[in-house]
Amino acid sequence: MSSAIKHFSHPEHELILKENDVIEDTATCYVCSRTVIGFPTYTCTSHAAHDDDDVRCKHFYLHQTCAKLPPRIFPHNMHSRHRLTLKRRSGRYYCDGCHLQIKFAYGCDPCGFGLCVACAFPCPPDDDEQRELHHEGHQEHTLVLLQRQALFKCDACWVEAKDFSYVCKTCDFWIHKKCALSPPIIAEPANHHHPLHLIFSIPDEHRYFSRWCNICGDYVPVISWIYYCHKCTYFVHMKCATAPALNETEVAGSDNDPGLIEFPLHSLEAISDFMTTRFSISQVDFEGEHKDTAMTSTRPNDPHIIEKHWSHPDHPLQLFQLIINEHDNDDEDDDNTTPGLICDGCIQPITATHPSYYSCTRCNFFLHSVCATNLPDELPIGVSTFHPQHPLVLSTKIRFYVAAQCGVCGCLTNGFYYKCEACDIRIDICCAFLPSRIKYKSHKHHSFILRSSSDDICNVSRYLISGGMEYGCEICNSFRISVPCVFYPSTMKHKYDDHPITLRYPPFFYEGAFYCELCEERVNNQWWLYHCDKSDHSFHANCLILGQKLKLGGTIRIHDNNDEMHTLALVFKRNVRTNSPLYMCGYCGDGFTHGRFFECGGCGYLICVECGGEMMDCELTSECSSDS
Repeated sequence: MSSAIKHFSHPEHELILKENDVIEDTATCYVCSRTVIGFPTYTCTSHAAHDDDDVRCKHFYLHQTCAKLPPRIFPHNMHSRHRLTLKRRSGRYYCDGCHLQIKFAYGCDPCGFGLCVACAFPCPPDDDEQRELHHEGHQEHTLVLLQRQALFKCDACWVEAKDFSYVCKTCDFWIHKKCALSPPIIAEPANHHHPLHLIFSIPDEHRYFSRWCNICGDYVPVISWIYYCHKCTYFVHMKCATAPALNETEVAGSDNDPGLIEFPLHSLEAISDFMTTRFSISQVDFEGEHKDTAMTSTRPNDPHIIEKHWSHPDHPLQLFQLIINEHDNDDEDDDNTTPGLICDGCIQPITATHPSYYSCTRCNFFLHSVCATNLPDELPIGVSTFHPQHPLVLSTKIRFYVAAQCGVCGCLTNGFYYKCEACDIRIDICCAFLPSRIKYKSHKHHSFILRSSSDDICNVSRYLISGGMEYGCEICNSFRISVPCVFYPSTMKHKYDDHPITLRYPPFFYEGAFYCELCEERVNNQWWLYHCDKSDHSFHANCLILGQKLKLGGTIRIHDNNDEMHTLALVFKRNVRTNSPLYMCGYCGDGFTHGRFFECGGCGYLICVECGGEMMDCELTSECSSDS
């Protein structure tokens, strides 16, 4: 067999030259990792090459030119001190020219220096075709290799770097040599579960949204060369696709603290239980650390009757225990549409885990017992991570329809908050007792710390962080989560079907587009979403969850413009469809896409909360005048 050779890269068997019989379209050379399509190539002669169990033989390809590579180079313009020897490199070995991970290199062991075949030979020996390259990424014209390095911005990867270049002299198209010689497929990428294919622009069906690299998180230009997984809608910059994955020690990190809570919690009820537990733990900590200060709880014990609570001075509050029958529990919804007892302090549901609560028998007013009696009246200087400069006083708005904006999470609340009188800053009580460190499911490698907001994009929701604080990974400094997003539950009850919907994180192994069942708009499958596998229904997270800390349902009685009396309930309305009509205030006539309103359940009469508040102030003033 005259065409059979022995080669050190595959010492087990002889190799035979195959002119036009390459088994796979994605086959690459074992030595240089470039495509073998269109080039004379050696394959393994062993019968084991056809055995699926012998992957090394079956998928072994070697360019004829690579088989003829000299075993040693001396001198070389990038390393002229010592001789460079070609051999297989074990472990994580990177080329000192292009910085890509390689299996074979011309290396100098004393210096720890190595070059891949492409960098050792800008044009492989006896391969004149490589000086003029016909590339699928630029099919219009031939690309010519320039023999001098230059600093330029590559038309393939859009990165400015110094390198040899392939140039189209007809249309001034310049690309880095390493981009031109990038493999058409990465069969076993370090950061993904499926092979990645080199494509030369974002496919039309994925241009509805802006796309971001699934590794570094930076923007991916529409017209750029990228690696792509069709099954997962997974886009990666060329440089990120070839970057090494974190090794096991880096992944493990130092976050083995069993006391850290991992979010998201499994349900809205679990979130409520977590927060009320935080209030109790914090109260114990405060009593231990501030025994000699003026820091006291609202009530020392849980009396049966609170005659005059600071947040509800008009009527007494009576202590009750929540009782849930087994039959009722079977029908209990575990989502934000569940009718139930909502605490007017923390705006969280009262649950069987913390069943003790106070209620006003004349009003729709409820408080967890811990919210009624165990919250500190004041947080001394230095206690609040967000605002340590001044003490913070426990407060609430006088009227239930007036909301305050939390300086930590950016959400509106009509519950309890801590206020700095000097700076006019408010902190919702849930945010005031947030844990300083947590874990998060979509970023398991390291823990997150509560820190000042970077005014950047949340890495799970992809929305701009609007609050004053965020949870950020110190090790991966660019990974951050907004405070409200941390407290989205991992599962919710389907609104129409008797099975749960689950919070999902990209990449999704789902071919096709997602559409939200509520707003009917496309859901970006590079963002998180709620999805039900049984019904194949998808939802925007913000379409399912209010995103504000508001207790709704409180009522007022007012006269409309025709002097008719209405009982209006506080509601929050939001246009989920982009073409939906505006919500029109029946008093001022203004239109709104979303916001707080008062609505009559009988006739649908609707007014904005500002007008409702003004009308209530006028009626209260009128009553006071008549009384006097």
